[in-house]
Amino acid sequence: MRLGASAYLAHGPLAGPTFEAAAAAGATLAFTSSHIPEDSPSGARAAATAIVSAAASSGLSVVADVSPNTARLLGDSPWDFLLSIGVARARIDFGFSVPEILSIAAVLPIALNASTLRAADLVPFAGLDVELIHNFYPREWTGLALSSVAASVSAARQFGWRVGAFIAGDSVRRRPLGEGLPTVEQHRNMPPLFQAVALVDAGVDDVYVGDPALTDHSWSRLGSFVLDDVVVLDGTAAPGVHPAVIEALAVPDRNRPDAAEAMIRLEHSRERFVGLPLPEVGGQSRPAGSVTVQLASAGRYCGEVAITLRDLPADDRVAVLGALTVPLAALGDQSLTIVLG
Repeated sequence: MRLGASAYLAHGPLAGPTFEAAAAAGATLAFTSSHIPEDSPSGARAAATAIVSAAASSGLSVVADVSPNTARLLGDSPWDFLLSIGVARARIDFGFSVPEILSIAAVLPIALNASTLRAADLVPFAGLDVELIHNFYPREWTGLALSSVAASVSAARQFGWRVGAFIAGDSVRRRPLGEGLPTVEQHRNMPPLFQAVALVDAGVDDVYVGDPALTDHSWSRLGSFVLDDVVVLDGTAAPGVHPAVIEALAVPDRNRPDAAEAMIRLEHSRERFVGLPLPEVGGQSRPAGSVTVQLASAGRYCGEVAITLRDLPADDRVAVLGALTVPLAALGDQSLTIVLG
């Protein structure tokens, strides 16, 4: 997965700090738009140049969203201007004919709109340097279903193209609506990490943060995913859990290949937790999201750590170590680590 950050003409001062934080988290891409209706043509060229320069300073390759409105903002020869300031790819939004898109592609590599184009619409661009990038949806309840994103991946693979999509931010959200900029509606208020995990599981290659900023915590969690392929699951510890047990939970592990329906079973936890000062008493309730460990009374299962995916009945052989405070992700082969505060 490639990670990207976004900056907009109206949020220009955020570009530098956002791109620096993104690069530290392993990002290699940046996104901006050169046709937002609310933006003013006054100073647009200077603002766009500053955003691209800030991205370059952080080592990010810039994708600029374009439409027929781009000429209003940037003036004559907008594609040549974008190329001249260092934009690496133009994402083609609504309003262009096929010949017009091909003329842009003669100047800049392009990205087509994965949200609106059908497979047959892609044929004229076969053989070109093309990617597909979905829309983001500023208005609540207007985003796509994740299944639609997965279908676009299947179409893109026929041409050997990459697919990008957006996740909503959890810090500064883009005005005027401020409702987040995800591709998938279900993701609008999820933590950014778990939006990204879901998109990657659907086959998406490139994940862009649509909003202008994330919290430091979210950049850190995305960085673990991008740089180390580790999904960090945050939670709260149950009273009295020994620090050595909490420390052992933070060691990366993964779900067993024979994944259970009701829980995530950490594959290597038994050997890691046997001998640690486990709780003496089990039998607590196990709502979905509980982090549990099998006690000595469980025999050869002693030390096995699990995360419940649904409410399970209490079991005297099982103690609850804590509870996750993040969504229950459908984890595939990703490594995971549990951080209980």
